[in-house]
Amino acid sequence: MILVIGATGNIGSEVTRQLVAKGVGVRALVRDRAKAEAVLGMKVQLVAGDLSRPETVAAAMDGADKLFLVTPLHLDQIAMKSAAIQAAKPAGVKHIVMSTGIGAGPDAGVEIGRWHGKNQEEVKATGVAYTFLQPTFFMQNMLMFAGTIREQGAFYMPLGDSKVSWVDARDIAQVGVVALTEAGHENKDYPITGGEAVSCAEMAAILSDVLGRGVTYVDTPLAAAKEGMMSAGMTEKLADLMNELYALGPAGHLAYVADTVKAVTGRRPRTFRQFVEDHAAAFKG
Repeated sequence: MILVIGATGNIGSEVTRQLVAKGVGVRALVRDRAKAEAVLGMKVQLVAGDLSRPETVAAAMDGADKLFLVTPLHLDQIAMKSAAIQAAKPAGVKHIVMSTGIGAGPDAGVEIGRWHGKNQEEVKATGVAYTFLQPTFFMQNMLMFAGTIREQGAFYMPLGDSKVSWVDARDIAQVGVVALTEAGHENKDYPITGGEAVSCAEMAAILSDVLGRGVTYVDTPLAAAKEGMMSAGMTEKLADLMNELYALGPAGHLAYVADTVKAVTGRRPRTFRQFVEDHAAAFKG
């Protein structure tokens, strides 16, 4: 039995779907059972609970052999992950596969990376075998701009002409599923990127070609990006953390391409063109 925490998110839902497809027993800790059933289907054992309630986490762990752990960007994400990490060993979990972020570590150059690093060190301290998935920017994040792409033929980000090795969450999930179901991935750190680094202008050209109409990238100052994120409901602190990540692009830190997806899964990572083709309906409306 594999317990998935974060099962309705971009990565967690794909991990769950792929595990079910492989015939593996899957249990998911969920806050909203109706939402989880809609996202995950009926072949997943659902356990109601919340990372803010440790007793529910411990109950969900009972009988689980392995744990897949991912949390959204959240001001309390260190404590959220910690609740699961601390419950794992007493419950007899033998392997924790945890999604963090590329460059994560105690001395990472960005605050989110240091948050992830703290949880990674916490996992190591338990003595439980681990695999850390460390992805770069998700292609699925582009779906946040589907509205402006449909309505304005444009998307807005503060990345200048820098290149980013965007990765599809489905590829991140496949690496995680291999680590959960095959031997040889214990106590490994896996930086995960797409197979190519592309600029936003190149992404706009791909969107235009696939969608059959013009799509433009609008380079946005960090201050304007922050204002936009906050107007969409993000707290100022989280907007600042996101801008810290965006600033890595123009500084040249997001173009790194790792071979992890191919090395672990045996297949090349999806391209941005493939992602747009698969999600064309969302961008067209």
